[in-house]
Amino acid sequence: MMLDDTPRKLLRIMYHYSGHFKRLPTMPEMERLSGRTPVAIRKGLLELADQNYISWNPHTTIETAVIIEGWEREDTTSERYQATHRSFQTGNLDYWQYY
Repeated sequence: MMLDDTPRKLLRIMYHYSGHFKRLPTMPEMERLSGRTPVAIRKGLLELADQNYISWNPHTTIETAVIIEGWEREDTTSERYQATHRSFQTGNLDYWQYY
């Protein structure tokens, strides 16, 4: 299952921010960087926590979150994914026909 726009954006911001500044952004920084409201940010973070992209207690600040997986998982049910991986496994030319 793919992430919605807000959780995906928050995950990317958190990942890159932590890599650059060696800490996670605060709520005001997250608002500024994402252009989202605090309510939308908390909702997005809860979705990330529910899907195990981050470990975070909603009763604490954003900075206490831990990133478990910094990239969105590949959707293995999509037709594009199936066609690409089938072509590599079987050696047929589907890959070149679809791309």
